[in-house]
Amino acid sequence: MNPYDIMKASQIACCLEVSSFKPGNVHRNREYDDIKYHHFLSSGIAFGNVVYEACQDNKDIGKYIKLAVIESKKWSPTNANLGIIMLHIPIAMSSGKIDEFDENTLKKEIISTTKNTTVNDAVNVYEAIEIAIPNINPPKEGPDAQKNDAKQELIEKNLTLYDVFKISSTWDSISKEWAEGFNISFKGYNLLNEYYNEYNNINLATTKTFLSILSEHPDTLIARKKDLDTSKMVSEMAKNILDEGFKKEDIEEFDKFLSKEGNKLNPGTTADLVASSLMIFLLDRIDKNDTILW
Repeated sequence: MNPYDIMKASQIACCLEVSSFKPGNVHRNREYDDIKYHHFLSSGIAFGNVVYEACQDNKDIGKYIKLAVIESKKWSPTNANLGIIMLHIPIAMSSGKIDEFDENTLKKEIISTTKNTTVNDAVNVYEAIEIAIPNINPPKEGPDAQKNDAKQELIEKNLTLYDVFKISSTWDSISKEWAEGFNISFKGYNLLNEYYNEYNNINLATTKTFLSILSEHPDTLIARKKDLDTSKMVSEMAKNILDEGFKKEDIEEFDKFLSKEGNKLNPGTTADLVASSLMIFLLDRIDKNDTILW
């Protein structure tokens, strides 16, 4: 696929994701003290050049993740896109290996791309985490990215980037995507197709996709900031909104509830998964020359 198209799919996905109404997250009508709507727009566009370079390469994925974080961080006071970058870069590199969009072929390429990583890729991603300074807790097992000896431990234990994500896949949804072939992202892609056909409105389709993913996959950012039971409760609330007919007033009340403690209940990992779903959705639309969205 064309490198410029892959870059555009990533950039536009970032813009659509943050612009859509996703309860508890930053969107057009909701900001937090430490990060604003325009920070997500700017930083999401800013790492497009790295996506362009990455999709023309078949190695050094960790380097490209780090470079993308560096570009993103220039435009945002706090971490805006680390999770998205960790999902978009492998999608981009895999898309660059195929001639035209095909869901199954792209999935196979993503599995190959994520599995064929190196220790150096892991070291670069740990450095990216240091740059982004995201909200992370010490891992249940494996090297702790916030400790000075973490990179040395990666080298001594010969842990590849795939190994690291596989270790953390039991408690982190982005890691689970890496370990299991981006299953949620592809599910989100199919939901976006279904809901866009239903509503002919990309914002509504994105909101419903967000709630659908959240209803089935408790958000691991909430689990880190609060606890697993709280994240499960939030998922049950999302499920109830869908079961009750996806009503605007219910979604607005949900947004108020999730934002009442600042950003402690923001389903940020789910937002990242929506961004990866949107990138796949857009790659498909671009390949079909069907790019006008309503």
